[in-house]
Amino acid sequence: MRLFLVAIAIVGCGEAPPPTDITCKPSIVYLDHEGGVFSPGAHDDSITNMSVLLDVQRTLAPWPNDYWPELVTCMRDHLAQFPRIEVTEVDPGDVPHVEIVFTDTYWASSATTMIVPASCRLDHEVEIVFGNALPTNARACQVALQGFAEMTANLSFDDNCHDLVNNSVDCSPDRAFLDETLGCVDEAGQPAACRCGGTTQNTYRALLAAFPTCP
Repeated sequence: MRLFLVAIAIVGCGEAPPPTDITCKPSIVYLDHEGGVFSPGAHDDSITNMSVLLDVQRTLAPWPNDYWPELVTCMRDHLAQFPRIEVTEVDPGDVPHVEIVFTDTYWASSATTMIVPASCRLDHEVEIVFGNALPTNARACQVALQGFAEMTANLSFDDNCHDLVNNSVDCSPDRAFLDETLGCVDEAGQPAACRCGGTTQNTYRALLAAFPTCP
């Protein structure tokens, strides 16, 4: 079970830009598994641990599962498709970043795997993943990447179970952000409008647009 509660594109890149070029800095994705205090807010601010996902200030526990190194490797491998994304386990501090918080249990339902902002905006920065509902590395990696794509590129569930934003559990472990035009579906897998418009999407192209390569 996963939950939409209410996507982000941060500017950044891998090549060394001219000193005056602010468009080619890395887009940092922070994998936070240490927990901490997070506060509710009208907008997300990963620097100050403020999130639209919270109803009250909450202390989020550290990640409970022992497959963390494998999970980080999985996240890095899939996000390597986008050269401008820099994945880190170290808090970037005051540097703008997207933050995926890996904690233990959702306070409203122990079956929930992930919560992510759902409004079609480009200023969301925080996703929360719940390890007690995710017994395997493969499922945790897929859920975290699915939420990341929804939040940063306004993506929806689609109808190809080999795509990372497809919501099927029983599918080939060989998933990726596919460079294909796919139909959007609802949580039951039935054809539906994409949540931010249209009826089809290309997850790879949408994320590439959110995190474009340097010229």
